[in-house]
Amino acid sequence: MERIDTGDGLSVLDGGALVMGSAIASVHILWAMRGDLSGASWFMMGVTFTWVAITAAGPFIFLGRRFVRRLPNYPKIGDRLWALLGIPWLASAVLQSAAPGSEPRPNPLFAMTLSIGLAIVCLIALAVVWSTWVMVSPAQAARMEAAPWTNRVGLILSIAWPIQCGMAMVVLS
Repeated sequence: MERIDTGDGLSVLDGGALVMGSAIASVHILWAMRGDLSGASWFMMGVTFTWVAITAAGPFIFLGRRFVRRLPNYPKIGDRLWALLGIPWLASAVLQSAAPGSEPRPNPLFAMTLSIGLAIVCLIALAVVWSTWVMVSPAQAARMEAAPWTNRVGLILSIAWPIQCGMAMVVLS
């Protein structure tokens, strides 16, 4: 008997992608970990870390599910949007970690890459969500098929694009 992988559940490969997203989030909040923070600030850093880690895992989950697992009917619209939203976090983390020196310091290229990258992908996500669910008839919007958890996470991150911008402000401040 052959096992059919529908991709509905969380796999070890997905867990590895979430760990990669956590590594990227660590690069983004390294400056805060070395500072003197109050309890409320640590809570905000925890929320920021979690949000950035989940968002930054998108490209890795997309690549793993698309090219390693080769799931049927993959990717859905939310999967593509999740991968897209994670790219600015990934690119800016690479720039920040490649900067010379051991102490994190302000890097204008890092700030510009994150700011402009997030602005572009958030506008794309807004346009896709708007054209897929808002500018169509209710019957057509209701026909969007049920999909794996990755599609739902991607849609949630896309709809919550203002939170992406807020997390960028926290990281850049």
